Amino acid sequence: MLGEWITYLTTPCPRHVRDMGYLRDLIGVEARYRRCRQAWAGHLENTRAAILESAAACRGRRRAVVLGSGPLYDVPLGELSARFEEVVLVDIVHLRHPRRPPNVRSESRDLSGVARDLHAWVGRRRDGFPPVPRADLPVAGADLVVSCNLLSQLPQLPLEYAGRDGEGAEAFARALIANHLEALGRCEGTVCLITDTERLIHDGERVIDREDSLHGVPLPPSRREWTWDIAPPPEVDRRYGQRLTIQVVG
Repeated sequence: MLGEWITYLTTPCPRHVRDMGYLRDLIGVEARYRRCRQAWAGHLENTRAAILESAAACRGRRRAVVLGSGPLYDVPLGELSARFEEVVLVDIVHLRHPRRPPNVRSESRDLSGVARDLHAWVGRRRDGFPPVPRADLPVAGADLVVSCNLLSQLPQLPLEYAGRDGEGAEAFARALIANHLEALGRCEGTVCLITDTERLIHDGERVIDREDSLHGVPLPPSRREWTWDIAPPPEVDRRYGQRLTIQVVG
């Protein structure tokens, strides 16, 4: 806990990003990985394999962009660095990771496109949500674009920060997800979309509840699917665990 707190205090981060919980959430992912490494192993291996399959299908080898790079557990960074002249890791905030290959760089970008506006919107105590602008992904000239376990997460922290629910919140979530999908559709290079589509609460082998991770937004047909045991008991609850259905498109 002390190490996590020190990381939280010393990581450079814009105020709205910190206030909305993005830094806290990223540090939390690293902590959960340490506790659940064995349960996550299959998911991480499958994600890396899916990315490398898409990389092998690329015609060019100049630039690869990973959207939602996070703490890099699911990114085959060494292999991408060897295959492409440049690898760009894009996320709203990055933790310090030493020993990266010299052709790898990080870019800080709010891929939802609404964090700063929503932070100001809530600060002014306005009702509803700000408009969702057309997504502008930093993928110009990319031979490979990977959206890595990101899509369902785009509305999560904005909705938590706004503290609002109902149809307005659902419409906002759908707009963010559809916006990202539309932007991926405009990419000229090979696209690899990896996302959870369903969250399952289970009691051993029995499913207690299930939730649509994408708020009803449909995906194109997937080429691979697996289950991520993201929170086995007692990670969140002593009795119940959480699993995600993961799909790969592209």
